[in-house]
Amino acid sequence: MAVYLRKGLEIPEPSDYSSSEDDDMTYFTDLYEHEHKLSESVRVINKILNSLVDRAWEDISKQDKIREEAEATIKVPVLSPSKEYTLPGRTNAIVCSDDGLYLFLGHAHGLSVISTSTLTCVRTWTDERVELTSISCASLENCTHLLCTVDDMGIARLFVHRTENIYFIKVLNETDDINQRHICTKFEVSKRGDFGAAVMTSSGSVWLDVYRFPKELWLKELEIKQTTHTHTPTEVKLSPIVLLMKIKPPEIPAGTSLKSPFEVLQKTGDGTIIGSGQNHMISSFQWENQEVAFQKMFAKYLSTYPMTQSQQKPDGPSNCTFHFLLHEGLCPLPGGAKSTRDFPIVLCLWWSGSNNLLQYLLVKTAKEKTDVEPRPDILWPNSQEILCSAVSACTRFIVLGLVSQLVTVWDRRFVCPYANIVIPGDSPLCRLKLILRNPEQLQVAPLHLGPFLPKLQFLVMCRSGACYSVTTRHGGHSQIVEFIKRPGDPASFATVVEPVPFLKSLALLMQRNGQVSVWEMDDAAPVFLINLPQTHLLGPVWEPVHVLDPVQQNLYIRGDRKTSLEAVMDKEVGDGTLFLYSFSQCSVLDLYRIPLPAAIEKETRDTLSGLEEACNLYIQERFDSLEERNRNFAIQWEQLQKRVFE
Repeated sequence: MAVYLRKGLEIPEPSDYSSSEDDDMTYFTDLYEHEHKLSESVRVINKILNSLVDRAWEDISKQDKIREEAEATIKVPVLSPSKEYTLPGRTNAIVCSDDGLYLFLGHAHGLSVISTSTLTCVRTWTDERVELTSISCASLENCTHLLCTVDDMGIARLFVHRTENIYFIKVLNETDDINQRHICTKFEVSKRGDFGAAVMTSSGSVWLDVYRFPKELWLKELEIKQTTHTHTPTEVKLSPIVLLMKIKPPEIPAGTSLKSPFEVLQKTGDGTIIGSGQNHMISSFQWENQEVAFQKMFAKYLSTYPMTQSQQKPDGPSNCTFHFLLHEGLCPLPGGAKSTRDFPIVLCLWWSGSNNLLQYLLVKTAKEKTDVEPRPDILWPNSQEILCSAVSACTRFIVLGLVSQLVTVWDRRFVCPYANIVIPGDSPLCRLKLILRNPEQLQVAPLHLGPFLPKLQFLVMCRSGACYSVTTRHGGHSQIVEFIKRPGDPASFATVVEPVPFLKSLALLMQRNGQVSVWEMDDAAPVFLINLPQTHLLGPVWEPVHVLDPVQQNLYIRGDRKTSLEAVMDKEVGDGTLFLYSFSQCSVLDLYRIPLPAAIEKETRDTLSGLEEACNLYIQERFDSLEERNRNFAIQWEQLQKRVFE
């Protein structure tokens, strides 16, 4: 068998013209030359397909033009302010009382109380050195309100408003040495004023102080002072508040001496602290070598895709988000303690950069010793880092926005995930607003007579400016509607998106360009526009000062007068105005009205009397949903068979 071998490869001499004579043959001199080489039948099919595509494109273009013309002809109703009030200086925060009787304004040089019926100032607390930036309000009894405020210097103050009088109680982080003062970044109170929590920072560290407020004693002391003093003081000495806990970011638990799962279960007692990290079988050697093992296991990926300086996590958390929770679930309270309606028993929180949702019991029995630096009683791990959170008004459901556009809904009643939803797009989540139930289920009777597995609806806002309305149910299909698309113009970026609690499936939208409107979440269409006077602008556009009053069904918005640059730079000039928009007088909203959420929420807070009743209701719910579950099972089985044979 002959084998032919080439002796060598000759390298041509360099020249100015390197292309050969045959190179021109690789280019088409006729654009349709490749079609001429096809058979007659193929060319006929090609012409038919091209004509179909051209006609389809023409039809699509015509429909788009018709839709744009129809949208241009639709006139969106405009709602104008019914009343206005001149603000005392630069107002940074506004909050409405739960009874809808008063507005509390935090502004430069103090605090003001506004009557919602007359829109007039009834009382002020002034201090030339103070500029309040945030207010949290809780309604007590007998027209008494507890106010927690934070100023621009990070000082937390506590006030009580009673019968159109303001009483200053104390400063939480007061100190003589300004260098040793702790900076408060957030100070909020529970719904009925039983507890308060403040996020403190100092020298790069952050922690959470939890307080118990003796509101029953305060009410008695205030009543006595009002009857004994003819001149009402602005500063009173009341019973001291109690520091329950000082919660710091959790550290890695120490190594254990337990050697068997049986010993671990014995240490958990009644099983309420499983998952807290207190009882485990992880040795100290495993904790110490955790980071080393991770680096070794993923060395290939870490070297290929090194993390930039912005992607690296900080040494410790920089913020804490917390919520007060009512009693919910099948697990009894520790030590047989009992809870009353609307009394929070749990504080849940998560630290920035963490995957875990931590829960701390606020109710302790007399035998239990209060730990100033406690460990979490319950820990719920999540697959990704937590970015934002929201809690339903009944505190049964906790919604967590995680990285990778994942939303997890936790059900506290059954202590398990309720639903997991992936939001479309690639932008991180930044804000969540949850509605207790789907609008058609707001008319249900008390919670122990309603469904155990209701539908949930909530809003999701992404950092890109896109907003989604999500309706989900346990084990069911989730409906995701993008009612605000990602804006192409930075001026159209949404700064506020929140559901209107007294209107069905409507959301309030505020944009950076100063436009304010109310949108239909399901149809992704504007219902009406909110018009500010021509002489005023929405202020500030990045963080608009506004509040929705569900009792009076009003919207209050701060507007700043259009002035020159010199007047804007002058901090002493206060040309702000508070505009009132009455939704109850708008006939366009008649189709969207629902009963007051406060009254509904009061009815749905009936608690279960015992574990046996809860189990019976759960079994009844399972029996009622048997037909729907069988239908869903048949659909899933059919989809599985199709996937197997594909």
